[in-house]
Amino acid sequence: MTKINPDRLLKDIRRNKFDRRTFMQGVAAAGLSTVLIPTAPKFVKADATVTYFTWSGYDLPEMFPEYIAKYGTPPNFAIFGEEEEALQKMRGGFTADVSHPCTSNVRRWRDAEVITAIDVSRIERWDEIMPALKRPKGVEIDGQNYFVPWDWGNTSLLYRADLVDMTPEDETYAILLDERYAGKMSVFDSAETVTAIAGLLTGAKDPFDQTPEEITATFDLWKQIHANLRFYWTDTTQFEQALATGEIVVASAWNESVGKLQAEGVDVRYMNPKEGVLTWVCGLAANLNADGDDQEVYDMMNAMLDPEVGKWLIEFYNYGHSNAKSYELADPEILASMGLVDPLAMIESTVFFDEMPTEMRETINAELERVKAGL
Repeated sequence: MTKINPDRLLKDIRRNKFDRRTFMQGVAAAGLSTVLIPTAPKFVKADATVTYFTWSGYDLPEMFPEYIAKYGTPPNFAIFGEEEEALQKMRGGFTADVSHPCTSNVRRWRDAEVITAIDVSRIERWDEIMPALKRPKGVEIDGQNYFVPWDWGNTSLLYRADLVDMTPEDETYAILLDERYAGKMSVFDSAETVTAIAGLLTGAKDPFDQTPEEITATFDLWKQIHANLRFYWTDTTQFEQALATGEIVVASAWNESVGKLQAEGVDVRYMNPKEGVLTWVCGLAANLNADGDDQEVYDMMNAMLDPEVGKWLIEFYNYGHSNAKSYELADPEILASMGLVDPLAMIESTVFFDEMPTEMRETINAELERVKAGL
């Protein structure tokens, strides 16, 4: 039986990872008769004009202390599950003030005219952002900044070390082709992730800028992987619970799931595949035609760059923060467990998600849907 960690359980409740039924099952499994659930903070007032369009789990007050101190409330929130979904929603007329894309999609969002340039002279902690995180193409486009790096992390495979026959020296994405684990694997429902993993396996010269022939090879291979998958996940809870029960034994994952499952007593290992760990950099973009107050938008961005926020992000989510000073504040043991004692070394040793040509992006979106449809 999987061991339930009560402290982790409460964190997941705070992050809206459980519905009431699942929560009560967890309480029973943990042997708890009474649980005090942290209530939402009571704010002085609630007159925020800014709406933050972000990923699930990023709507917590701990990310905005300076903003809350000034305005008495967090920003308003709107949630998306994947960047393509977010883009199509904004193209359809949805309005927000600040959004949370990753560098590989910023140009696409700029070209779709849903975001606008940012005046970095108004970003008070701009010089505290690690220079390596300002290098990806999406940060600056045609001489203008459209993006403020904020969080970063990895995409790799997380596997049950007790159920998968693999040593750290033999780790590879090719396990997704292993018939021994057919029907017991899962991958994030993202054409970008699929293309990156399969492109690395096929030896594409640049997984993010493939020729038509390379794309064909990538998706021919993905058809084989698709046949081995139990499901595509859209929320981390889906594959975390499946890994914990043994329903699946391999899943693509981000950093946060590693510590979470290990804390619950699940014997998982985060793969360092020979093809390379993938690294993503996500952050803040100012939306075009926003309704919120302009100063409030910049106040929110500045608040999120507070090193104390970075410390919280590292310790709570196991993700990297863009402010270099955050690592001076974070728990050294947590940094060591994440391989972030030297964050620059970690960044330099991985494969960055990069922006794709527009035509390729449209092609891979269509190709993944074809594969999923069995075509």
